[in-house]
Amino acid sequence: MGISNCILVLSLLLLGIINSISCEKTPCEGCKDLALGILKGLDQSKNKNFGGGDTAWEEKRDLKFRTSETRLVEILETACTKDNYQCNKILEEREDDIEKWYKDLQDKEALQDYLCVKTAKVCCPENTFGEDCEECPKGDSDSICFGRGKCEGAGDKQGSGKCICEAGYAGDLCNECDERYFKSFSNDTYVMCTLCHETCQTCTGGNATECETCRTGYREEHDTDDEKAFKCVDMNECVEQRDLCPVGQYCTNTVGSYKCEDCSESCTSCFGPSRRHCYNCTSGSIMRIPYMCQDIDECASGAICLGMYEVCVNTPGHYKCECARFFRRDPVSGQCQPDPAIYSRYVPERPGKKTEKKSEDGEQCYGDECHDRKDHGASRHSVAGSSDDGDSLSDNEIKKLIFAVVICLLGTAAAKGSMFWTLMFFLSFFSAGLWWASDKTDKIYESFSHPHFKQHQEL
Repeated sequence: MGISNCILVLSLLLLGIINSISCEKTPCEGCKDLALGILKGLDQSKNKNFGGGDTAWEEKRDLKFRTSETRLVEILETACTKDNYQCNKILEEREDDIEKWYKDLQDKEALQDYLCVKTAKVCCPENTFGEDCEECPKGDSDSICFGRGKCEGAGDKQGSGKCICEAGYAGDLCNECDERYFKSFSNDTYVMCTLCHETCQTCTGGNATECETCRTGYREEHDTDDEKAFKCVDMNECVEQRDLCPVGQYCTNTVGSYKCEDCSESCTSCFGPSRRHCYNCTSGSIMRIPYMCQDIDECASGAICLGMYEVCVNTPGHYKCECARFFRRDPVSGQCQPDPAIYSRYVPERPGKKTEKKSEDGEQCYGDECHDRKDHGASRHSVAGSSDDGDSLSDNEIKKLIFAVVICLLGTAAAKGSMFWTLMFFLSFFSAGLWWASDKTDKIYESFSHPHFKQHQEL
């Protein structure tokens, strides 16, 4: 563990050293940064009046604010950033030269030429490079790199002077056309390159019929009338080549190329995206008709999930056992048990036990059945005719039940077509209606004749 940590630390240090070396500026670049920093400070302080220092001495000698030493000190403090080593080095070495330019040469010579080219001698004049400040390549043209590129390291004594060409141009002087470009115009001092047709790698013109060679992914298609004439057409790699994609993917042709995409979940090998394009089926699927894989429903085969309250759910290529509705799997036992959050909403609460009480007049009652006879005298009449035992039937209810059975028997006999039994059925049905009406009439009469009702009438 200790060795691996040491290797990691050394790797990070080495990476930091390499990064700092690759990002370090050349002396010329550091000098240019210094010149720009001084010019920026001059511009920002031109409307300020720096006091302090030997201001009285400066005023006696009619020295102007623009060449004040106090102003110069303030400018040099912010001219270089702390991490710019080359800038700070040249500032330290050439502070006297900078002060001389500041006081005497501001209006006569550019700071960058004076400081970096003439005094520090870390830069070259414009369009020159190298230790000897050689001229950048031009060839027969009057422009650097034929006007189609830039001179690498121009103005820097560490520059290479190589032409960095623009897109479409190539050669040491950028006077040639790059691949997929052709010369649309050229002379001894100027060249113009134009892009070929998208199907051509090399060409003599911009049309599809002017290709010399085809790009990768295209093939030549010759004209039937002229064997030498041809154009480049897209090649279907998926048809003309084999085994381009790994197992589980199929090949799709694109313009000038191809790409591999995943097969359906039902296929192990395929020639298209759906389960109807399969060569072979995955485990859990079966080929019903050629090239079509269908998932096997394991749940339809019978008892798969044998746990209590479990149900089988079919999935692509497999199945899973889940708990039935309103059940959940216990994390400890792994068995399906009723879900308390749902079960409590559907199961009614158990009725509480009735506590035996006595009313004020000594009558035995249970729970809410006890009422004040003085204020609620009608409560006794509401329970009249009912038995003290809530589970037994009253005499009136038994009579009604017997009468209903008789009517059913008469109806069954009348269904055989006998006129006598039919007449008896209708008579019994009519009698039941009269009985029901008389019972209701008696209850209505009793409610009007009740003392409680009469008391309200008197009020």
